[in-house]
Amino acid sequence: MDQPRVAAVEALSNTLSVAVTWIDGTRDVVDLSDPIRRFTMLRPLADPTLFAQVKVVAWGWAIGWGDTEDPDIDYPADRLWQRAQDQRRAAA
Repeated sequence: MDQPRVAAVEALSNTLSVAVTWIDGTRDVVDLSDPIRRFTMLRPLADPTLFAQVKVVAWGWAIGWGDTEDPDIDYPADRLWQRAQDQRRAAA
């Protein structure tokens, strides 16, 4: 995928993982627990109620939490895609 964009996203219950559908139709489950623990700006996402509110923002260039036009917290699609690839390789 040249430039990854998100078509759909949903939080998976009782985890800090999201199910991502990319614009090419492929799907990944991405564990975000490590960046949520490591980065101060993402730590509020450890709250399951907030994490569950994930949505596609910036026309698919990111996922975010908060306002769709100007999310309080966002995570870029390219980093999300790279994380998915890294996790896929680690599981192999």
